[in-house]
Amino acid sequence: MSNEELKESTILVDSFLLLLYNNYIVEIIMFNDNLYKLRQIFLDNKYELYLVGGSVRDILIGKKPHDYDFTTNATPDQMIEIANKSNVNIIPTGIRYGTVTFRIGDESFEVTTYRKDSNYSDGRRPDQVTFSTNILDDLSRRDFTINAIALNMIYITADYIDPFNGIEDIKNKLIRTVGDPMERFTEDGLRILRAIRLKFKLGFDFDNNTYNAIINNWNLLAHVSQERITAEFLQILEYGKLTSSEDCHLMDGLIEYILPKECYVTDIYDCKWWYYNTLFEFKDIETKLAYLLKDSYENVLDICSELKLSNKMSKDILESIYCKNAFEELHSGDGYVYIIRKLVSKCGKDNALRGLYLYDEVYQLTGNEWLCFTKAIKDTDEECTHIADLELNGNDLIKLGYKGKQIGEALKYLLDNVLHNQYLNTKEKLIKLLDGFKC
Repeated sequence: MSNEELKESTILVDSFLLLLYNNYIVEIIMFNDNLYKLRQIFLDNKYELYLVGGSVRDILIGKKPHDYDFTTNATPDQMIEIANKSNVNIIPTGIRYGTVTFRIGDESFEVTTYRKDSNYSDGRRPDQVTFSTNILDDLSRRDFTINAIALNMIYITADYIDPFNGIEDIKNKLIRTVGDPMERFTEDGLRILRAIRLKFKLGFDFDNNTYNAIINNWNLLAHVSQERITAEFLQILEYGKLTSSEDCHLMDGLIEYILPKECYVTDIYDCKWWYYNTLFEFKDIETKLAYLLKDSYENVLDICSELKLSNKMSKDILESIYCKNAFEELHSGDGYVYIIRKLVSKCGKDNALRGLYLYDEVYQLTGNEWLCFTKAIKDTDEECTHIADLELNGNDLIKLGYKGKQIGEALKYLLDNVLHNQYLNTKEKLIKLLDGFKC
């Protein structure tokens, strides 16, 4: 690029930032009393205050940040001092790492002292935290260039610091590490998963060096706790969308590392485009995980436990696979309504529907079959599918002379009959049905 082209590009970038900064950041400062007060505390005490990280990135992309991260040249002790002087409450939980949370109004603002880089001997966390008075030191230790941009919150100008050309990378939709990718990922293996999550969430691409460092170093995840791996993995599944064959290879490496071997699907094709495209098209995380685990030879609950999934999510995954297998055994005819009611009774409407989605992915239901099955699931909203929905309850059975285990068994017997025929769910008909009940 010639000097004139570079100059023109810089002017365009400056105008772009000036527009965003004046129209967005200033609006926040002017109309958000809590944020204005935070800014005023640092201004009155002659300390710097920058907005950094993902919040700046989101603003430059044109999205409203979910939260705000600030950094300053003030030490934690100095921040506590100016907060007390301004009668502002603080939450000191992150002081060890230089973070003080200012509680202003109904909002919390995390402000962290500039930090310098240090060694990461465990491949996850810095050996020590060293504070700095220079914003450039702080930006130099960050993971990706698009997260290494700072916006000045003290002066109402387009005063930004971008030492690694992160703004240009945002314009080009490129994810690139700050410095050598191998060094960044070796410092903290979790950055590999963060990079993939950002790629899918933002729709960006990797530069070649960053991509190669990821694809060849899955072993660095060994230093990361399973909880953190799973948290990032679930977000990757949530945001995932295929745009190139590279995405397939990323998912191959990720799934091969995280899940048991039998969950890794082999294919005659080098790129499993259709497999991952189907995965990402499912609407929720539970269905996506059930899709990945549906052919596992191991106990699905054991795998869920190893992944540190919640009990609720694990149960939903297991029951979705159960429903999918039940649909596989289902044949056309009048019996499908009873089977669907039974699945809803046992596993719930949501998991029955998830199982149907998994079944459809394998067997490609006709339009008519899909309508029939989904209608039957939807109809259960108004039907009796649980013991609590029966017009005869345990107290009624006690009055009829039933005792102990007989009560539960009788209710199950009645429910099964009603699952076959909803017309039977009246007190009179249910009592008559008990004539054929044998405990």
